[in-house]
Amino acid sequence: MVSIDGLLDTHEVSVRERVESLRAQVVRVTAELGEAELALEHVAITRATLAIVVTAAGAAAVPGQESEAAAGPSLVPVWRADLTGAHLPVGYRDLWRAVSGAPGPVRAQQLALDLGLQVTAAKVEGLRSKLKRLVARGWITEPAPGAFTSRATAPALPGAGS
Repeated sequence: MVSIDGLLDTHEVSVRERVESLRAQVVRVTAELGEAELALEHVAITRATLAIVVTAAGAAAVPGQESEAAAGPSLVPVWRADLTGAHLPVGYRDLWRAVSGAPGPVRAQQLALDLGLQVTAAKVEGLRSKLKRLVARGWITEPAPGAFTSRATAPALPGAGS
């Protein structure tokens, strides 16, 4: 005859072994996740560093921009009437042209398609960051959140100076 206590003991041992096995897997997966997150962070840092280097190289190639590129990270000059797209770093020039040539406001995802880039979250967010920088420097405007347009087609805003 089989005792209930014996069956429960056997089952308990089996369940405890399974729990310990799962805990070991959690420790292993957690360690692997930490390593993968660190590797992903390194990729993001590398991408940002390369973007700065490439943008700086493009800015140095524009006449009159060498001193500005050497001065610091502000590689996109503040817009003035005497500046043209040639004064923008290479990474921003095509983007500015695409926005300026659009018939109305465009979004980062559409610009990624227009520029022949892969439409991935990383590419779209990178473009959006560049677009925001162009807005901050006065090259383009953002009449609605996430919609970008050229200065020439931007609607006049109340309280905007001359």
